[in-house]
Parts: sequence; structure tokens; C-alpha cells
Amino acid sequence: MKIIGDSCCDLNGLGELPVDIAIVPLKITINGRTLIDRDIDTHELVREIAESPVIAATACPSPADFADAMSGDDDCFVVTLSSQLSGTYQSAMLGAEMKTGKGRVYVIDSKSASAGETAIVLELIRLHGLGISFPEMCVQIEAFVSGMSTLFVLNTLDTLIKAGRMKKLVGQVASILHLRPIMQGEGGKIGLLEKARGTQNAMVKLSDIVAERAAEQQGVRETLVITECHCRERAEDLRRMIMDKCRAIKRVFIISMGGLSTVYANDGGIIIGY
Repeated sequence: MKIIGDSCCDLNGLGELPVDIAIVPLKITINGRTLIDRDIDTHELVREIAESPVIAATACPSPADFADAMSGDDDCFVVTLSSQLSGTYQSAMLGAEMKTGKGRVYVIDSKSASAGETAIVLELIRLHGLGISFPEMCVQIEAFVSGMSTLFVLNTLDTLIKAGRMKKLVGQVASILHLRPIMQGEGGKIGLLEKARGTQNAMVKLSDIVAERAAEQQGVRETLVITECHCRERAEDLRRMIMDKCRAIKRVFIISMGGLSTVYANDGGIIIGY
């Protein structure tokens, strides 16, 4: 079995995994320069974004890019950005029609991004380790996605607003009131869940939300992923709070964001998927 993700599926720091994983990169254009989202210096990327007079643009991989990764006789699961936020899912679906070889392909609309995609990859690895058949894995991973939570707190919402990924009014209200919005995925789109004054209060409230939801799904959701943009200490503090408050969560992975996630989360951004 092979797992294919787009480059918003952050895997930095997970180490060697027991299945073959391929990443199909998106493209990032900033200051007239187009970068392939592979091993990008995210500190330099943040600096360029801050200094650029125009917003960074992103482009999904082509169907041919996905077809190349899918081709062969291995069965493949493909994990993509939410179809409500990117054309990556549709591109992967077209790629599945173009691939060669005998391998079966199942494309998963994560209805999420970053940590959410990573959580799906980890669940696929878990299911594969149990020896579950390909068709049954398709059923079980869709159930996992349907029940998955994606939560995030960002220092700035400017990029999401300018890129049309969230409503302008929500971001303006948050900025005026000096609030840290706690956002969540809602059917693959981005919605406001809670508001807190200051980052630390937002982290405490975020851990409370995770503990409450995880308690309702005890025995079902035991692994949680945190992706962070240049705020490792904050992510470590959040992990401690979650583990202290929530007995249902057994494992928390902290992963540094790659280029695509950094474009939208920016410095200090935290995303949770479980």
C-alpha cells in the first residue's frame, strides 16, 4: 500500500513510517517568483510574505502530477486538502482516471488541512497495520474523516481573509477587539468557534474544547496532531494541557508546518487535527 498526500499534509519530524508515502507538491508564488512546495525555508517564506506588497498565491498540483504518483500496481490512498479550500481534490480525482497500472486508488477529501491531513495519514497507517482489506479501509477512513475535528488559532487572519478562505467580517471583528479567534473546520470550510483575549487564554480554551470533545469519543480518537509555525514551545505547552485534561488522548504528535501551511497560518499559528 502507498499513501499519497499533497504538500499541505505536514509530516516533518514523524520519522520513518511503516508505509510508502509520496508527497505531491503545490506551488507558491510570491513577489513574482514561483516555488515548488518542497523543503522550503519557512522562516524566509514568512519574511517574504511580510515584505511583499501582494498576497502570496498558491496553485494545486496538476492531474498529471497525481497520475505519476499513483501509477503502478500498488493500491493507493490519496489525502488532499479540503475541496472547499483548494482544487487539489478535483485534480487528484482526474489524476486517478489518468494513472496506469493495476493498483486501486481511493482519493480522500480531508475536509481539512495540515494537522487534519496528517491525522488521516496516521489513521490509514493504523488501519493498514491491522490487516484490514482495501475496501474496508475505504469505508473506515471516510467514517474517520466524518468524525474528525480540525481546530486552529492564528496570530493573524490577514492571509486567510485576503485569499478568500474565510469571511472578512469575522477577521475584522477579531482584529478590532484584539481577540484570538478559535476557528474550526465546518464541512471543509472555516468557521468561528470561540473567542479569547490573548494567545495564552486561547490555548487554554482550545485544550478545554479538545478535552470535552475527546471525552465524548473515548476509545475512538486516541491520537491527536498539532502542527505549529515557528512556535514549538507554545505547541509543547498545549500538548501538556491536553494530556493533563484529557485521558482519552493517548498520543500527541507535534509537527512543524511546511511551506503551504505556513502561507496561511503564518508565524505563531497552531492547528490541531484528531
